[in-house]
Amino acid sequence: MPRDLSEEKSPTPPPTFTESPNRMSSGPSSPDPKASPEPQRQFVIVPPDQQFHSRSASNNLHPYIRPLTINDLESCVALENAAFTDPNERATREKFIYRLTKCGELCLGIFTTVIPNATDFKAETLSVAQPVESSRKNGAVSVLLGHVVACKTTALTVTDESMDYPRDWDGEHPQPTTKGHQETGRTIALHSVAVLPGFQGRGIGHVLMKAYIMQMNGAGIADRLALIAHDHKMDWYEKLGFTNKGKSKAQFGGGGWYDMVFEMKAIEARARYG
Repeated sequence: MPRDLSEEKSPTPPPTFTESPNRMSSGPSSPDPKASPEPQRQFVIVPPDQQFHSRSASNNLHPYIRPLTINDLESCVALENAAFTDPNERATREKFIYRLTKCGELCLGIFTTVIPNATDFKAETLSVAQPVESSRKNGAVSVLLGHVVACKTTALTVTDESMDYPRDWDGEHPQPTTKGHQETGRTIALHSVAVLPGFQGRGIGHVLMKAYIMQMNGAGIADRLALIAHDHKMDWYEKLGFTNKGKSKAQFGGGGWYDMVFEMKAIEARARYG
């Protein structure tokens, strides 16, 4: 479920994003020409006037946003464990493997580049961060600060079935199921919205969510976004444009949630995301 951050201050005006031509790589710098081409990963660079600066290295951030892949598994797990104090509300490693493999295009992360041992930068995801480029001599790594992890569902709101996953999904003959990602669904169910504790309250979650809404709306692949939130977190989502649909039937983590829904807006020109 989402780790929604009501204490974050929403930047004003809404952020404007631009694509970066750069790509991250955790493999060789000169790939085998016979190998299958690696899927292009779209980047969003946060403009300078919306970046986060202070005297501390942990605050002098130059964040960028990109889709998550299975290579980000350890970072996502470390972030989830750090952001959720209640283990019952965390997504499991198995769920991350499933979602990053089946529908990684629906998952976004906000990162910053760090040179290990060169600054006093501290983050729970630093030790598992991936190299920015394998050829970089300074060993710079891309550190995950926050993520949005989701899948599609045919329901109008988040359900326990959508938050689950089929245990035989990677088997040779997986059985049809209503659990987990449903490619034909028109609702994107956000199962984890999280920011590292040490980086909360700086608008990072707001920037990430605004970028997510822009990309999913521009892709035209869904009619709405849905998530579940506790009552004291609903105001944060409402400021982003989500509507409270009342108490949720989902019992994940012990229940007590409210359904929040963001209706996508029809646009004539579709962006090239998705």
